[in-house]
Amino acid sequence: MSEAGALDRESTGSQVAGQRNRPGALVLLCGVQLMLLLDFSIVNVALPSMESSVGLGAVGTQWVVGAYALGFGSLLLLGGRLSDLLGRRLMLVVGVAAFGAASLVGGLATAPEPLIAMRAVQGVGAALIAPAALSLITTGFPDEGERNRALGWFSAASASGFAIGVLLGGVLTELAGWRAVFFVNVPLTAVALFAAFKVLPGAGGARGERTYDLPGVLLSAAGFVALINGLSQVPDDGTHAAISCSVGVVLLVVFVVVEARSAAPLVPLGIFRSRSLSVANVASFLIPGVMGTTALQLSLFLQQVQGRSALETGFAFLPLGLSVVVAGPLSALSAGRFGPKGVCVVGGALVTGGVFLLSRIEADSGYAGDVLPGTILMGMGFAAFFSTAMMAATAGVPERLQGLAGGLLNTFQQVGTAAFVAILVSLATARTESLGAPTPDHQAAGFQTAFTAGAVVALVTTLLVAVALPGQRAVARTEATA
Repeated sequence: MSEAGALDRESTGSQVAGQRNRPGALVLLCGVQLMLLLDFSIVNVALPSMESSVGLGAVGTQWVVGAYALGFGSLLLLGGRLSDLLGRRLMLVVGVAAFGAASLVGGLATAPEPLIAMRAVQGVGAALIAPAALSLITTGFPDEGERNRALGWFSAASASGFAIGVLLGGVLTELAGWRAVFFVNVPLTAVALFAAFKVLPGAGGARGERTYDLPGVLLSAAGFVALINGLSQVPDDGTHAAISCSVGVVLLVVFVVVEARSAAPLVPLGIFRSRSLSVANVASFLIPGVMGTTALQLSLFLQQVQGRSALETGFAFLPLGLSVVVAGPLSALSAGRFGPKGVCVVGGALVTGGVFLLSRIEADSGYAGDVLPGTILMGMGFAAFFSTAMMAATAGVPERLQGLAGGLLNTFQQVGTAAFVAILVSLATARTESLGAPTPDHQAAGFQTAFTAGAVVALVTTLLVAVALPGQRAVARTEATA
């Protein structure tokens, strides 16, 4: 029996078995995705308290963030392929268990080393969860309208993760201390593990012989580790960053060569013959990178320039999160009526407008008149972009490769975020230093420069989507050449 035939038979069975549980499955998958995305910002808010309690120091603090990014970004392709081969529910359960256990141990840590190690394990768990969760939605909702609505809610959970994490991180750190940002994951993962066996289809992956392309796994993981590590070093150590990024690029080029010659590659390169998938992944490298970096820098502006507390900053992001939650499902409904491409273009335009408005803020800018409009536009635009980009990135991909498609999309987003954090933070720092002493006005000028550059990138990406992304109604859901 061929791998494709086995998976097609299993997918039919899983769809029938899971019909009654689709609402519960959607709630579970959105909740798990939200947990992954908010983990980045919830920990960032708690870093100052964490540093003084555990004695991290500047380097250790950087690695608390970097270890998660490395574990997550470097193994997404493997996580996606394993979900196709071994079963999506299985990979989700393994990832959630690893994430929960690492959260418990990390919360109990009294020294830097175990804390950083557990952040890396959290990242590995996230790399298993993210592609499995997305592919469970794209394969579990066979009706296009129902699937698009599910993707709308899923994208709302994803896109609101940063804003909710900032708010929750501020509240938990203020009221219960930094350890609470880890401990809060423990009951959440326990509930998710219980629910997974109740509401998710239990069909396994491919039957018969399974191949895992060990050279591809090692090359891709090493390449992304070197690349993401190098990007994270750009603002602090240009020489180290250049060396690490160069090694990463070389390894990834070798990875592509190996995949082109492999009989059973980790990433069948034929999948990129889908123009919809390719354009959506490039766009998902750019706009989510700009959006994530802008949100991160805005939180720094509110605290470092305007002197707001972590809790105040968290509440300042609440409207962004609410706008995402509202706009995500509405965008999915609009995509069903007008087509995903049009909604994706509108979303990119709104993100562009929101970031541009933020590029006008100054040290003494008011929240309601100067910060709030930009954050609401960004939230609405990103929700519209994110949901329709997911539709485009998975359209036309055969079910047996949906996990890989999810891994690719998440990889582009993670590397894009790392790249734009490096680029835009460096731009902001350079602009501030060029003005002399780091006064609030000079720091605000640095953020203005970074936000202006981000708005330009978002605009170019919107034009790319308008010109190059095929209309999704014309995209046949046929198997891509593997």
